[in-house]
Amino acid sequence: MPRRTSAAIDHEIEVLQAQIAILNRREDDFVRILEDMARLRDSVKAESVALASQITELERQKKPINWLPSELLIQIFVSLAEDNSYTSADLAYSPSPVIISQVCQKWRKLAFATSILWSRVSYRCRKWSASPVCAFMNRSGSSLLDLTFSPPPYRVDDVDAATDEKLASQGLLDALNPQLFRVRSITFECTFPASMRLMVATLVDNLHKLKSLRSLDLSFATLGPSFTHTPLLEWDELGRQNLPDRPSVLTHLRLQQLPLLLIPSSLLRSVRTLELSYPSPRSQRVSQYILRMSHVHRFLSFTPEIQHLVLTETTPLRDVVLVEPSEGETESRYASVSPIELPKLRSLTWKLAYPRDVYSFMSFFGFPALERWDILVADSPTKRGDVSMLRGNHWDEPDSYIQAEPLSGVLSMSALKELYVSCQDGDTLISSLRQFLFPALEQLEFAHAGKCPPNCDHKHPLPRLDYIFRDPRLPYLTHFTLSHLDVFAGHGKLMLGYMPNLVSLTLISCTGMDNMLQALAEAYGRAMDAEHKNVRGCGVRVCPKLQEIALWGCQDFEFRSLFAVVFARAQPAGVTLIEAQKDVSSADAVSTVLGRKIRPLKKSRVAAAQGGSSPGKPHMHSPNRVSSTLIPIEEALRPVRIACVHVDDCPQITEDEALSLEELGTVVVYR
Repeated sequence: MPRRTSAAIDHEIEVLQAQIAILNRREDDFVRILEDMARLRDSVKAESVALASQITELERQKKPINWLPSELLIQIFVSLAEDNSYTSADLAYSPSPVIISQVCQKWRKLAFATSILWSRVSYRCRKWSASPVCAFMNRSGSSLLDLTFSPPPYRVDDVDAATDEKLASQGLLDALNPQLFRVRSITFECTFPASMRLMVATLVDNLHKLKSLRSLDLSFATLGPSFTHTPLLEWDELGRQNLPDRPSVLTHLRLQQLPLLLIPSSLLRSVRTLELSYPSPRSQRVSQYILRMSHVHRFLSFTPEIQHLVLTETTPLRDVVLVEPSEGETESRYASVSPIELPKLRSLTWKLAYPRDVYSFMSFFGFPALERWDILVADSPTKRGDVSMLRGNHWDEPDSYIQAEPLSGVLSMSALKELYVSCQDGDTLISSLRQFLFPALEQLEFAHAGKCPPNCDHKHPLPRLDYIFRDPRLPYLTHFTLSHLDVFAGHGKLMLGYMPNLVSLTLISCTGMDNMLQALAEAYGRAMDAEHKNVRGCGVRVCPKLQEIALWGCQDFEFRSLFAVVFARAQPAGVTLIEAQKDVSSADAVSTVLGRKIRPLKKSRVAAAQGGSSPGKPHMHSPNRVSSTLIPIEEALRPVRIACVHVDDCPQITEDEALSLEELGTVVVYR
């Protein structure tokens, strides 16, 4: 084969290079086409995703929950998180925020963006795990924290459970310590006193950090915890009041079976709502805490701002006496104290109080602003656990819970407007309120608090009002309620006679109501109508200002008694009589109504002397003086029309009978 020349080789190289250039250009074209196709593919995919999201949005719009704006959804989420009723026994933390964040993407974004949703840090397990607590704290941002520690209760002899609870409380407090400055509320419930010791020590050692603490709840889950191997009782005896005084914003405090004086006084000065729960243990031991009156007396002396006081099964043993001459015999044996005034206390709720302890407790304090008192009086215990101290008016003989000393005084509740009394029998009702005066009472309720079967025929008699109260006159009472009580014949009329300004009467599942209704319908007198043809009753003898009657579950009265009440107050015959006898003096008109001559009383010497005094000198009277309950004749002859009658669960009254009262101008609510 002949050898090719250099020129031929160069020419062939040039041809190949030209082909390569063409291929490179084709490759670039293919790359550009592929990029265009990729862009087209991405645009199609993006358009598909957008259309799919539109479909999803349209599907979501079918559900009413998605109509709500994000701001309203956040409020709903926060309300759900604040509801403590939804808990899980298998989880140590509150599951509500976690469940919300796992519903959908939108809710998840809203949940993570709402820091207040994670501000409720709760731990309800004995085994310690830091991850849920740290997660809630991190997601809460700078929001104020609400701490809840409430592990499940266990037997007091379970050493392993006690150790786990102590370790869990220690771990929780250690994790919380850097964030104490933003803690708003603490709810700490435990079974082992050693765990409570850690909580109390944390509070005392970090008073300067608790700048946002507004609510504190410390309680034990068991009855009568033993404080063995803990210094809590020693701390209580020494008191924690020598700590530096620091400003506090604490407004709500609840203590259950915790020694009172463990709480520093600086935390108490701003408390407005105080709840104390100290039920009596079945058996008393040296290692248990006994609530004494000296503790309560000193504790409440540090609460000048208190407005609401709630006592649940709290009856302190009386180890102090008041500085009074009548108790001079006990001054050498018991410390003497002076009553403490609670100037801003407006509401007092006392559940399960013993009758003989009511006056004893109340006499240690002054209540110049108390307006509402709700008390549940329980039967006295048959046996005293500790007879070495005073309880109520009983002295320290072994049988002192039965034999009481004579009444030592009377308390006038001059500002009280609402009184709600629940009792288990009439005797406790009598013995609990005899040493009180209620000159300004406006609302009163008596209720039976015992347990009865649904079809129980046992009756719970209501004592006479003058047996219950030292002074039964209630001239300012406007609302009166009886619940699950039996009113003896004659007692109802006597009781209503002490309430001349009564406006509303509510009777709930009571017996003896027929006699009460007859008393309300009893005429003041009899007179002839304007045409002098018919004689009929006129006026009423009791409660001329009554406007509303509510009968719930009362089954022993007849409709004619209820109709008589409404009818007697619907047509005031006294008005017709006076209009028909315009030319007759009012005294003669009243004499005609009563059927006897009315003669004016002679003026007494005292009244004559006062009448002769100068008009610039006012008549002085006692501030606790009760106004007269006598009804003026003008009011008795012109009673107020019954505006409304409620009839609920009274099967003996048909709906047609009840609605017939509307013909007399009365609104009827029948159920």
